[in-house]
Amino acid sequence: MNRSAPLIAGLLFAGLAFAADTEALVQKLRSSNPDERREAARALSDLGADAKGATKALTLALADRDRFVRRFAAQALGSIGPTAAGVATDPLGKLLSAPSETKEVQEAAATALGTMGAKGLDPLLTALKNKKLEDSVRQKAAESLGNLGDSATPAVPALIKALQDPAIRAAAVGALGEIGLPAKGAEKDLRDLLENKQLKRDKGLRSSVQSSLKKIGGKLPASGKK
Repeated sequence: MNRSAPLIAGLLFAGLAFAADTEALVQKLRSSNPDERREAARALSDLGADAKGATKALTLALADRDRFVRRFAAQALGSIGPTAAGVATDPLGKLLSAPSETKEVQEAAATALGTMGAKGLDPLLTALKNKKLEDSVRQKAAESLGNLGDSATPAVPALIKALQDPAIRAAAVGALGEIGLPAKGAEKDLRDLLENKQLKRDKGLRSSVQSSLKKIGGKLPASGKK
């Protein structure tokens, strides 16, 4: 008796069920009713990587006239992750940089790009440098660069420069730490933040700087040691 047969059958059934659910939601995503499209995009986001069959439909939904559909579609693509990168990266990048887009949609796009691996680097780096974007969007771009890990190594110089921008400084500090050893070139600038008299009262920032220094293998200045 093959004891693995029930398990294999169960997995096959689950896979077929997810495929059926995905197809039904894709059909709903094409509805003329915006509420149904929103519901479908949100449900696909909840399916995570199991919604990969909806990647193309979700990418098209990034251009939906309803901002909530665009937002949920971006979130769903982020939940699918790297397998969506080949199709979704460019549309997400355009959404992130669109001058007339809402910050909530752009934040969702930035977060999604942080799951796309190396393909997410360029649009996130462009957003980080774009001071016409809302501060919260640029913060998300910095955080997502950190989520890319060492794939974001080319962004280190821009993140070091961002340490001088109060609006995104904290996010840049965290991102450099997440990049790790390849961000070693940021050590001096991070140490300078610890020694900045104007920032000494910001305990949260100081703690984040200390953590990032440790992650990149840097040394704390004497005044920054606990």
